Parts: sequence; structure tokens; C-alpha cells
Amino acid sequence: MKIDLSQFRQTFLQESADHLVSMEAGLLQLRSAPDDVDLLNSIFRSAHSIKGGAGSFGLNNLVRFTHSLENLLDRLRSLEIQATEAVIGILLQSVDVLRGMLEAAVGPDSGAVAAMPVAALELAERIEALMPGEAGAFKTITQDAVPQVEDGRETKLYEVQFRPDQELFSSGTNPIVLLRNLAALGTVSCCHLHAEELPALAYLNPSQCYLSWTMELASASEEHELREVFEFVEHLAEISVQRIDAPEQPEPGQATAQYPVVAQTFAGPAPARAQAAAMPMAAAKKSVSGGESSSIRVAIDKVDRLIDLVGELVIAQVMTVQMVEDFEPSCLPKLREAVASMERNTRELHERVMAVRMLPVGTLFQRYTRTVYDIAQATGKQIRLEMDGEETEIDKSMLELLGDPVTHLIRNAADHGIEAAAARLAAGKPEEGLILLKAFHRAGRIVIEVADDGAGIDTDKVRGKAIERGLIGPDSQLSADQLRMLIFEPGFSTREEISDLSGRGVGMDVVKRNVQQLNGAIALTSVLGCGSTVSIELPLTLAILEGLLVRVADRTLVLPLLSVIETVPLCDGEIVRFAEQGEVVVIRSESVPLLRLSRYLELAPEASNADAANAEAKHRRLAVIVEAGQKKVGLVVDELLGQQQVVVKSLERHLHKIDGLMGATILGDGCVAPIVDVSGIAALNLFSLQLPNKMSRQVLSSTQSVRAASI
Repeated sequence: MKIDLSQFRQTFLQESADHLVSMEAGLLQLRSAPDDVDLLNSIFRSAHSIKGGAGSFGLNNLVRFTHSLENLLDRLRSLEIQATEAVIGILLQSVDVLRGMLEAAVGPDSGAVAAMPVAALELAERIEALMPGEAGAFKTITQDAVPQVEDGRETKLYEVQFRPDQELFSSGTNPIVLLRNLAALGTVSCCHLHAEELPALAYLNPSQCYLSWTMELASASEEHELREVFEFVEHLAEISVQRIDAPEQPEPGQATAQYPVVAQTFAGPAPARAQAAAMPMAAAKKSVSGGESSSIRVAIDKVDRLIDLVGELVIAQVMTVQMVEDFEPSCLPKLREAVASMERNTRELHERVMAVRMLPVGTLFQRYTRTVYDIAQATGKQIRLEMDGEETEIDKSMLELLGDPVTHLIRNAADHGIEAAAARLAAGKPEEGLILLKAFHRAGRIVIEVADDGAGIDTDKVRGKAIERGLIGPDSQLSADQLRMLIFEPGFSTREEISDLSGRGVGMDVVKRNVQQLNGAIALTSVLGCGSTVSIELPLTLAILEGLLVRVADRTLVLPLLSVIETVPLCDGEIVRFAEQGEVVVIRSESVPLLRLSRYLELAPEASNADAANAEAKHRRLAVIVEAGQKKVGLVVDELLGQQQVVVKSLERHLHKIDGLMGATILGDGCVAPIVDVSGIAALNLFSLQLPNKMSRQVLSSTQSVRAASI
């Protein structure tokens, strides 16, 4: 049996991504505690772990660069070098380079790429410049560098292959001692272990040697001197010593061959790489750990509880099947009890499975410390990021989709909100600006807040820009809240000059669109001169929710139960109409706008106003009061049918998008029930909404016929 090490490659890349995150967080903490030896040791261990794993998979460039990085970290640990802002900046750029090299290592053949990335070479030279006596050390172990001459002897790069015979141990030879003796003759850039011949444990003979090694060594010794290390085991091993940095002989008439540095391209577009070379802020490339991850780490106690629940479900299922096969009227109570037990176990299993997918938002928040640091370096501002509620949990898929919206909000707060140090001092504020990133649960939903103590939003300036861009008319009468929400319109920006950070009018509209796609709501508050706060309210998960089933005309609809505040009976006399502009109902001195779902979704044929008034006067209807963000809406329904858990399924792959619907589910009787998008309805201007949703009848009718295809 052969062991294929490539199967562990993805695990190594994921673990390396975690190490990079730890390194980055540690380096940012190092700014406030430059002499913290424990912190430096933690950063060093992360770099050393990446180096060790990279050597096992033949990622030689990664090993060489990380080795140079380790040298600097070791000097910092011994306090030979001070952790200044310049040194920390170089180390943070090293993290970016390592991310790029790991992204380039995703492919199965990436280890064979011999060219050292240009960014790594340039940064390694800057690292060596910080360490006295280390100049040129990186080039000594770099394949693309011209060999150096030291003490009259040329330093050469060798590849040594040592494949011992299985009977090597019988001669009393320890192969590790041989490798150590070889390493003493120079500097080892990487050592690759080969375990292809290792058999299964049942067939392994501990007296036999199954391993072999390939080592890259920079040494001033000659080839025969390296071979002398193995002279006593030459008859018990295959030994190969080759110089791998020797230049090819030029053909007659050609110049001597040079050693060009070939740029190994990183993932990402060329403009992003150009900006990354220009300044640290723009080096925010896609992280190895960014994007949607294909795996998740789960605590063992959660897995154990899932196994227990599955066992209980199997027992209940066997009991139920037996009762059905031997059913008698006297067995009905026991059958009901067995079904109730299955229902309880199923509900708990659902909760436990969802808990497995729940991750703390701190895993998302920690990346923004670097984002704020880079923006502060690029703009010359002093900005501090504080976080609260990192332990708040949210579904893994929601967490991944939140990355881009929160990034835009952080960048907007740092660039637009926080003023320059001089302006803050003139306004009587601390020189250092503050951005607060906060997460908490509210009414069964998660709220993410991004607040800053900056300049706030000037509504007069927003109004002028909106008129200039044609978003509103000169005579438009908008409240301050409505004017502030214009910043979420596509193409809107108050910045006069376009920079790498802002000014193009893209970003905030993307935030709003992405939040709405997550069935969430976004709100903005601001005080001129004091700062702004953007709140994102989202469901904890998009997969399963508790639903309130209601009847509207001839259809069953589902309302997310977490959005429901209360249900009140309605009489026609209690509804206040505003001249065909809309309807409201007064509940405990509060006016709540109404939306007739039957009319909006066009679920019933329209009748004349007189007929409709007479029909509504004959019976009382219900208004389900729902809330999204800070806005309440009363949804007029005909009947409450109960509540149950529903599985949310998207219809957009096969049908048109309907404003006001977030998807559909299948009920116990096999019927398709649309799920109402409360956030989408709350965002409507109900007082100007006079026409029904014209596409809804056609699409809702289609759900029954395409159930198998769309669910």
C-alpha cells in the first residue's frame, strides 16, 4: 500500500490559511506590545508550521521565503531588533506574499514551479537589510540566483537524493544521522520525505527502512565531499548528488547564460497586483481562507450528540414501522406516542445540525483589523478598530456572504467617516478615530453594526449631489432619513475626487443589494459632526425557519415567525384610507400601514369597490403585524392556519423574481406555499403602491406545476 501525500495537501493549505490569520492578528497586536515575547513566539510558531508543511509537499519557494522570515522573527524574539512600525509593516507584507504563494500552490502541479515570485525576492531583500550579517543569505538558497563566492570557494546549490535499502537498519546505520551530517556541510533549503513505499500497518516490519529523502543544500563543498557522507552505506542505498544551479553552456556565438527571475503570478487581476506593489493598502488580495470554504471544524461533543439523536430516531422509526405492520385500534395511543417521539427527535436533530453550522462572527471580524490598518497607512489617518460580540453565532453560509458587505462598510467608515487628525483636533475630538464593529442577537435575528465617530453625513451635501446626478428633482421633499439612504443608490458618491478607496459610487449599493439577497434589512443613522451607524439585520440561517401559515384568498402563505409581532382582528371601520394612496390601522395610538396580500400578489379576481366594501363588511379579517428593522407593516390575511418549521427553497432558478416573496416550501399535504419576504415588503412605499404585482399570479400558479423541478 502506498501513501499518497497529495490527499493531505488541501488540509495543509487550510491549516496554513489559519496560521496566516494568526500571524496577521499577532503582528497587529505587536504594534501596542512590541516587546511581548510570548506574542512573538506565537507568530514564529505559525511561520514555522507553514514552513514545515510546505517542505513535505515540495513547495520549495514557500520554504525558502518562510525561512528568511523566520530569521527576522528570531531576531525579534531575542530582542536584537526592535519591532518598529517599519518592521511590522514589512512582516505584514510578508503575510500577503505568503497568501499569494499559497494561492499559487492550490494546483496539484504547483510544487514543480521553480521560479521564485518577484514580490518574494524583493521583500526578502528588504528583510535581509534589517538583519546585519544576513545580506545575500536568501539568494544563497534561491535557485534563480547567481552563485556567490565566499572565502575563495563558490557556494553551490545541490539536490541530494538518498534512497536507502530496506535492510539498512541491519547494518546499524541511522539514516537521520547521515542527513544531519550532510546538513552540517551547508544550508538546507528544504527536505522532502518520500513515503510511497510505506506499507499498511498490518504488513509493516519495524526492522526495515521504507522511507527516502530528497534534500536541497547550499554548500561550498564539492560534490565528492557530499558523497563522502554516505561512503559507508553506498552498497545499501541509492545516492544521487546533482548540482542544480549550474548554468547551461552557451552555444558558439551566444553570450553567457544569465539567471533571470521569472515572475510567478498570483491569483487576482493585474491591476490588483500593480496596486499591491504600489502601497500596502492595496495588497488586500483574496485570502487563502477567503471565499466559501468547503469544510468546517466541529466540536466533538456536537458530533456525539448528533450520533445519539440519530440512534434515537432509528429506534423510534423501527417501533413505528412495527406498529404500522401489526396495527390494531388498541395500538393507536402507542403509535401516536412513537410519532411524537420522532417529531421531538427530528426537531432537536434540526437544531443540533444547525448548531454545527453556526460559527462565531469573530472569525469574520478578525480580518478587518488588517483592513483598517492598511487604510490608515494609505490615508495617513489614525484609526482604531474595536469589536464587540465576536462570540455571537450565525450560520456559516451567512457568515461567508457577509464578508463583502461588511468590508465595504468598514472602508466607507474609514475613508468617508473618519476625518484626518488635524480636522479631528480642530473639532475637539481625539486625534485617533474610532470604528466600532458590533454583533448581537435581537428578536431571533442577528444585527451587525458598523459605527464611527467621524464627521457624519451632511444631508445638504447629499441632496445637492442627488439633484446633480438626477436621482431626485429639485423640488423633492425628502426627510433627513430618506436623504441619508440615498447613499445606497447605484453610482452615488459625495467624494469629489476618485481614489483607490472611493469616489466611483460603487460599494454602498452593493451592500444594500447583498443584504436584501440575504433577506435582511439595512438601516442608517447619523449625526453631523458626531458619526454614523449602519445596521444590518439578518436571519440566523437561510435554510430552515419557523413559519406562521396563513390563508389569503385560495392560497396558503408562510410568514417568518420571527418577524411577527402580533395578530389583530380588523373591521372595515377601523381602517383609515388616504384617498387611494394607502391604508393604515391605528393600534394602541400607533399608525401601522396595511398591505392587502390578496391584492398585491393578485391572488383573487378584482371586484368593484362597492362589492369589495360589502364583502369586507360581512366578516372580520386579520392583520398580522410584522417588523423589519425599525419599520412595521400590517399584512391583511383571511385566516391563521398554525405554525410549523419550513424548509426554504429558492424559486429564482426556474421562475421570475417576485418582490415580496423570498422563496417557497412544501407543506405536509404536498402543496407549495410561498414564503413572504417581510424585509422586501417593509422596504416598499405602501402609500404609492396602488397596482398589484402583475407577475405574481402567473408565477404563483406555476409553482404547483414545477414543484419537482424547483424544490
